[in-house]
Amino acid sequence: MKDIYDYAKDYYNLGFNITYINPKENDPLKKKVYKAPSNNRIKLKNKRQLFEEIKSFNWANATGVGTVLGFNKLRALDIDFLSKYKLNGESKKIDIYPLIIEILNHLHLPKDYEWVVKTPSNGYHIIFYCENHEYEVPINPISDFKEKKTKAFKPNRITLERFPHLGHFELRWDLHLVLPPSENEYGDKYSFLNSTKIPNSKPNFILIDNLYELIKEKCFEIDCDKKGYNLFLDEYHKNHSYIDYNEIII
Repeated sequence: MKDIYDYAKDYYNLGFNITYINPKENDPLKKKVYKAPSNNRIKLKNKRQLFEEIKSFNWANATGVGTVLGFNKLRALDIDFLSKYKLNGESKKIDIYPLIIEILNHLHLPKDYEWVVKTPSNGYHIIFYCENHEYEVPINPISDFKEKKTKAFKPNRITLERFPHLGHFELRWDLHLVLPPSENEYGDKYSFLNSTKIPNSKPNFILIDNLYELIKEKCFEIDCDKKGYNLFLDEYHKNHSYIDYNEIII
């Protein structure tokens, strides 16, 4: 059975710069110790990592492996869902696979694309290579990022009617990304949606225009409040009883 270090070697051989995740070495006062890299990721954005550095990491106590987005134009689309929601007072499960297929079609990726990762929180990461985006302030941002690191977008009304538990889309550009088979504090693992092992080939290269078209179709383009939340969307949620805010955990 492969251990975390074996996965790290495979990712490295595919061209990724590698981080390791060891919660015991991370600052306990900070959140997400099971997601944060235990090595310095900043230098890995623009320079190829030496394998000797990877061998020096404390893999024996590692719970995960990750990579640094931005290096060699490696990117990810993060699709987040509300972990709980109710329909007419009852918990309801919605099949989100059709949404993933629609996204892959927009990006001109095959429906069995191997670089789709399912997260322990029931979100998805689609990993690819892509040129940098040009705009400084995104349409309908959740947060006002001045750097081209992460851009988050709320879904529009049509998308929400089909997938009411959909939280938002994030363009993950320059930050850390957790990879399979990393686990969270409960022992739940990241996994590939369409494969039981690391893909043999690198992620595909996509056109930035296809990504723009996806965001344009699935998300709003209206004014936001100072926190970046979509005002129309907030009002829409308040007027629909099937969303029980007391049961929502983001």
